[in-house]
Amino acid sequence: MASPSLEAAVQKALDAVNDPELDRSLAELGFAEAEVDDAGGATVRIRLPTFWCAPNFAFLMAEDAREAVAAVPGVRSVEVRLLDHFAGDEVTAAVAGTQSFDSAFPGLGDGSGLEELRRLFLVKGFTVWQERLLRRLLEEGRDEHEVAEMRLADLDGGEVDCREYLQRRGRLGLPTDGGARLAVLPNGSPLEADSMRAYLRRARMTRVSMEANTALCCGLHATRYPERQEVIR
Repeated sequence: MASPSLEAAVQKALDAVNDPELDRSLAELGFAEAEVDDAGGATVRIRLPTFWCAPNFAFLMAEDAREAVAAVPGVRSVEVRLLDHFAGDEVTAAVAGTQSFDSAFPGLGDGSGLEELRRLFLVKGFTVWQERLLRRLLEEGRDEHEVAEMRLADLDGGEVDCREYLQRRGRLGLPTDGGARLAVLPNGSPLEADSMRAYLRRARMTRVSMEANTALCCGLHATRYPERQEVIR
């Protein structure tokens, strides 16, 4: 077996890989697990909620898991296996060969890759955490004009919503320095006070949809793999 420190580093890397649609860690959800042998070979196993989960979503997860684990010092090889899935063999082989989704699934890809889909999910995660943060700031007694003028330096970095929001900003390539405007649209333009309430209503729909989808997927996964629930907990 690998050293405990290498196993811990691999697990930490896998913990940082998200289900892109749910914006939650694959490991936390119980969808992925990793092990490392004494030669530094890492194996990641991904088990999704249903046999028919979209192959492009599954490909993103498998590709991200491989890249994250391969970057861990001491890991010499990585094998990512998508199990119990209708396209499992194809995704597993493609990721092992570092193929693109379009080349592995020519009938499904449009030649543009998955970057547009990835950005869509990043925008949703950003929107959900910004909505949570802005609502909290308003509930604490600030008005829309105060919140619209806030800078990132004005935040309490110890709050969970602040940390998560800053992570999502960084993933979108938005500025995270203290002087940057707090409330912005995904393209980086300021979210003005007079449009904040309408923005929050739309953002709430995104959050509720994601939360409902997460509950559904977790329930399906628990039903599909009841024997794994003790391990996950």
